[in-house]
Amino acid sequence: MAKIGREPAGGVGAMRAWLRGARLERAAVMGLLLLVALASAASGDEDAGEVNNLFDQACDFYEAGDLVSARAGFEALLKTGVRNGAVYYNLGNCYYKQGEVGRAVANYRRALMLSPRDVDTEFNLDLVRSEVGFRDTTSAFGGGSIGEAPLRLASAREWQIVFYISYYLCALSVLAVLFLGGRARAAAARILIALVIVGACSLALSTHGRSRFKGGSDAVVVAGRTEFMSGPGAAFEELVRLSDGVELRLRARSGIWVEAQLPTGEVGWVREGDLEPI
Repeated sequence: MAKIGREPAGGVGAMRAWLRGARLERAAVMGLLLLVALASAASGDEDAGEVNNLFDQACDFYEAGDLVSARAGFEALLKTGVRNGAVYYNLGNCYYKQGEVGRAVANYRRALMLSPRDVDTEFNLDLVRSEVGFRDTTSAFGGGSIGEAPLRLASAREWQIVFYISYYLCALSVLAVLFLGGRARAAAARILIALVIVGACSLALSTHGRSRFKGGSDAVVVAGRTEFMSGPGAAFEELVRLSDGVELRLRARSGIWVEAQLPTGEVGWVREGDLEPI
């Protein structure tokens, strides 16, 4: 993300003094806010038409029953850098109908990262999990960290919107601090502090939400059957055989082997090549 400016150290008082410098500085701040607004509004618009056409084409293939072409179309969209819940949802449907349960689970979970309240994705994921044998992997692993809870309520993009709104309201609060007096100024200063906190938290959540696509702590078995071993090697005891679609929490790596935890809590080792990270 491009830098949007640097705030001076020292809190509200220092910020107020910084803005009082001259009319030119205030104009620069407002101009910078306008540039940020224009940049955020225009982001992605340049190629939006082409992306929509690719998506519509892939959907047409899917509705016509041409799952191979539909899957290729949705995957082509992802290669362009598109991150959209509907794309991952439809790609998951393609994999499921082609019998690749593990990759279906992986894509449904990615879809929920981007659209955490989508009931169709939740239904399909729960259905596939029931077929695999584990209905709710997230609950089995303890519900995830505290930092993950807000991302189950709103997507990374929604938290980014909250950040932008907070940022613009901060600008208005700064103007209020500059030009109001008495109790109104004190109230504006308190509101400014609250908005800075909200903005910082929402930016952190948005950044964390996007970073999950760089490889998280979970993975899905995508091989037909894979051995769950007591140690990192074929010479160790086989604990159980895992079917396609079983979700795991990754713990450590040793060569081509990964230590992982099942939703039941059992820990063992599987070949990394049999997994798809989420």
